[in-house]
Amino acid sequence: MRTTYRFLANAIAVLVVVQAGAIAWAFFGLTNWIQNDNGVVDKALLECTDCEQQFTAEWGFAIHMFFNGIILIPLVTLLLLIVSFFAKVRGGVALAGAVFGLVVLQVVVLPALSREVGSGFGALHGVNALLLMGVAMMAGKRAAAEPAAATGQPVTA
Repeated sequence: MRTTYRFLANAIAVLVVVQAGAIAWAFFGLTNWIQNDNGVVDKALLECTDCEQQFTAEWGFAIHMFFNGIILIPLVTLLLLIVSFFAKVRGGVALAGAVFGLVVLQVVVLPALSREVGSGFGALHGVNALLLMGVAMMAGKRAAAEPAAATGQPVTA
């Protein structure tokens, strides 16, 4: 179970990196589309639900917002929280709970605040992503270090 915990925690950290790559791809693609193809971003484009894809990098938005952001990361986080109760990792439930809380903040709270209060909360979305990745990495490292501690081998931090 400890190996599963470690895998899930590290997977969350990797998925955060995928998030950063996807949104960067989308925004660079968007700016290229505007500059090179005279693309226009307006209210009609943003509200269009049946438009054909305007530029290839538009998939970056779909990966960031839907596939990875709404499905994969929350699912893996929920699995990590469930596994944490059985993995016997010291502080593992607390770390998984912190990851869960940061994901709720990332997926629900900060986007809502950004829309309702002000776009400055978008910056906190990026900062929170870094915190999420750090806590997930800490959880994975904690699970990896424990077998060495149990055998009397030195544990590196």
